[in-house]
Amino acid sequence: MTTGVDKNPQGKDDARGSGSINPYIPIILVATLVFVVLDRHRSDASDHQILSGESTFSDSAFLGGVKHNYSSSVFRRGEVEAFMGGVELDFRDAVMESDEARLNVTAVMGGVKILVPRNWNVVNRVEHVLGGVEEHTHSTNGNKRLVIEGTVLMGGLEIKN
Repeated sequence: MTTGVDKNPQGKDDARGSGSINPYIPIILVATLVFVVLDRHRSDASDHQILSGESTFSDSAFLGGVKHNYSSSVFRRGEVEAFMGGVELDFRDAVMESDEARLNVTAVMGGVKILVPRNWNVVNRVEHVLGGVEEHTHSTNGNKRLVIEGTVLMGGLEIKN
């Protein structure tokens, strides 16, 4: 006589579907993240260099790399994302428009390297999970302040002069 519930060799009920996570959920989450990253406005991250003089910018690297030499005299804010890729930002020739500028950084299984002038004070507010944030800056008591915020997940962020 069959009751509709299979018994395993120890005589316990076999509850294969109940309580277990569907194996397709991680695949769907990663695919959704990839589409969100690709859908946003971004530069073509195919290992190239950008020279910029804008007051704001947004760079993304998806499975590639971007090197951004920033030489603006009116820098205010920026946003950078690295998803399984790398971004290098060089602000050593930039000048802040006011006494403070903001940079939002997101690195997921990727890396971001930021080079700043010695007269900028860096305020590091980046959260990291299974990743690392290294700051090797030595400011010379300048009144300019770069506030870096964001998240590093299984990736890395390096800040230096």
